[in-house]
Amino acid sequence: MIRRVVHSADVVVVGGGVVGLATAYNLAKRGVKVALVDRGVIGGGSSTRNASRFRVQFGNRENTRYAIEAVRELMRIRSELNWNPMIRRGGYLWLFRSSEAMRSFEEINNSIWKPLGASVKLMDSGELANKYPYINSKLYVGAAFGPQDGELHHDYLMYGYLSRLREMGALIIDETPINKISVVNGEVKGVEGIGAVVNAKTVIVTAGAWSGEILKTAGVELPINAIRKEIGITAPVRFFIEPSLIIDTHTNAYFGQTLRGEIIGSIEVNEEPGLKPFNNTLKWLRAWAKAMSEVMPASRRIPLMRIWSGYYEVTPDNSHIMGRLDSWPRGLYVAAGFSGHGLMFGPLTGRLMADYVLDGKVSPIMEPFLPDRLSKGKLIKEHLVIG
Repeated sequence: MIRRVVHSADVVVVGGGVVGLATAYNLAKRGVKVALVDRGVIGGGSSTRNASRFRVQFGNRENTRYAIEAVRELMRIRSELNWNPMIRRGGYLWLFRSSEAMRSFEEINNSIWKPLGASVKLMDSGELANKYPYINSKLYVGAAFGPQDGELHHDYLMYGYLSRLREMGALIIDETPINKISVVNGEVKGVEGIGAVVNAKTVIVTAGAWSGEILKTAGVELPINAIRKEIGITAPVRFFIEPSLIIDTHTNAYFGQTLRGEIIGSIEVNEEPGLKPFNNTLKWLRAWAKAMSEVMPASRRIPLMRIWSGYYEVTPDNSHIMGRLDSWPRGLYVAAGFSGHGLMFGPLTGRLMADYVLDGKVSPIMEPFLPDRLSKGKLIKEHLVIG
């Protein structure tokens, strides 16, 4: 029989990725006794199983506004945490194989991005060839460059939050899968996990791909599904990929280069949803290697160093869900379903969730992402999901 250690806190945050860390930090900063619980090592899930990039161009006004503010928060929080996440704004480069795809980008640039101060620079194939000679420009009719976008180091961001939480005396409980949210007479009483129980009147689920399963234990159904995504990295070579990320919109493949010189990236392949093991497939590797050699012929002889996998936590509209419904047990909240955007959105989400839980304050940029949009049919359909 497993002995359970009983703890108590004001708020339990379930999920120790960047969203959970940022939420717990912003609560603790305001004097709340916080317990952060994770099924594995803190920061060991999808928050570190990604390419660690950020951007502000999205397929609708709501996500674009959120992303712009998220990047501002990312820039601000690094000095507050006293950790340097090594942010570099090298930009995103989107490559178009058809005039139709390029016109679509131009339309959204004029209607959404420009008015919000997040415009891209469009270029034809000739300019693309001159500026980026390592790209096989014969494949493309043009490109779009977003100079506001960039990269960071996920580990330093997350450890910054974790170190500050420890300094503030937050309760950190790792290696503890949660199997139940305790609810009595319509009110949250805490969580029960393998080896630990945490009593609290408020529970915030930020568990990424596992969020839907955890919420079910409290009688809450949210359409958050896991899709396994694979990613690869080569041996380091001389730095030559000028933008931090380039995207072939035809294959939805992307490639960037780390500060050490490795080429990192992925490609979209058809994957059935579900919490599958973090395995890798030859199907994915062949598709990514083929796409990389087509986009950048000079990459054909670069050795592959390793591949790994993580999850996108997807919703029906590929936009995240924040907050709660009145029909839920009192004290239960969620911030999940980021559909591949959790790392870049995490710092802002943590601040907004703390304000919402403690003050009932709903920021105008948070309001569209409340869970009632799903029942009201106010979906925020996001088509610019990379990978």
